[in-house]
This record gives sequence, structure tokens and C-alpha cells, in this order.
Amino acid sequence: MKEPATGEMTFRATIKGWQDMPAMGGGITQTFDAGQPAWAKREPLGNAIFFGTKQVDEAVTDRFIIRRTPALTDRTITGEHVIEGEGQRFRVKRVSALNGGNKFVVIEAELIGNV
Repeated sequence: MKEPATGEMTFRATIKGWQDMPAMGGGITQTFDAGQPAWAKREPLGNAIFFGTKQVDEAVTDRFIIRRTPALTDRTITGEHVIEGEGQRFRVKRVSALNGGNKFVVIEAELIGNV
């Protein structure tokens, strides 16, 4: 996968930590931290990739490429994070360094709904 070209990182994202907490009277309350802002390149994935990931129970609808920072790395972003942007929320599924390098991070995520 190639690095984003100048001007391709146009999706204003906030990467937030996500935690489920027991609610009074039963149920679960979702809590999110303030998050880290990042510009991202968003790539909606095609049907073949989406349905291929569904077979292994890892639905992936979008891929995001962000610039690596000390707070946003392939080790600090986990499945306990969400990406919010343009009124939508995405659950992080997989994270890796772009081409094994230390400049960009690739995040594969599933659209879970509107914020």
C-alpha cells in the first residue's frame, strides 16, 4: 500500500478510547475519552473485502491512514478505540504500521452508526 499523497488526508477524525461500564439498573453505558484529533485518508472498502471479512466475523467497512504521532501508533490504538468524524462512528478492528514503517498507521474499522 502506498503512502497518501499531498492533499489526500482530508477526513478530520478523532480517535477516542471506548469503555463499556455497567449501568444502574442493568445494561451498559458506553463512555469515550476526549480523544486525539488526526487528519486521515478514508478509503471505503469494496463489497468483496467487506464480505470476505464477514466470513471470519471481522466486518471491516473502511480503512483509514493517519500520520503516526507519539500518541497515535500501531501499538497505542487498539480494538478499545473508535474513530469519529463527519457525524459517524467507526469501531477499530485492526491496526498496523503502513508497510512496516514508522511514518503512517493503517486502521481498519467497521461503521457502527451516527454520532
